Amino acid sequence: MKHPYRKLVQRIREEFEDIPGLRLTTDEASRFWALDERTCEQVLEELATTGFLAQGADHRFQMYANA
Repeated sequence: MKHPYRKLVQRIREEFEDIPGLRLTTDEASRFWALDERTCEQVLEELATTGFLAQGADHRFQMYANA
């Protein structure tokens, strides 16, 4: 994965794996992980692009397996 936030992507992926049922909007996620909203959006989009996360109609991201 050649992503500028590779370690951050991995950390957030692990958080979703460690907390079953975690569902967050970009705004909620940026506060949860103390990130600026743009960085958080890029990380969540990366995880969605790879098929790890899915974004629901309510704009919350969750693990694809739980969608």
